[in-house]
Amino acid sequence: MSVAADAGGFSKPRVLLVEDDDDARRAVAAMLAHLGMEVWQAQDAASAFEILRDMVPNIAIVDVMMNGVPEGFDVCWKIKTTLGLHESYVVLLTGRGEPQDLELGKERGADLYLVKPLDLHMLAEIIGKLGLMVKTGH
Repeated sequence: MSVAADAGGFSKPRVLLVEDDDDARRAVAAMLAHLGMEVWQAQDAASAFEILRDMVPNIAIVDVMMNGVPEGFDVCWKIKTTLGLHESYVVLLTGRGEPQDLELGKERGADLYLVKPLDLHMLAEIIGKLGLMVKTGH
């Protein structure tokens, strides 16, 4: 899977962040950028699909419920069933932690399912364990 190279010549892991809540999206994007990642942002499934035509994420962090519709499951399924995208690690985020939601996420190919509120430190730890973190420390 390819990653983008910055001006310094090292590769930046690419992350697709799909979240309809602007404040939440900005907070997570800032944390990811601080970790040295190239962050592509989408506010819904349609804009995520547009972005996926131009880039392959190393990791996709996708809100399940966007604008009252469980679009995140569709984004996850698209990533996991599209040649060239299917190796991307997908984290589904949701305010709903019901067992049937967790099962549907698993069926759609999610690698991890996190219940909101999102713990940014835990997300950074997960990204570090995947070997995607460029920077560590402050």
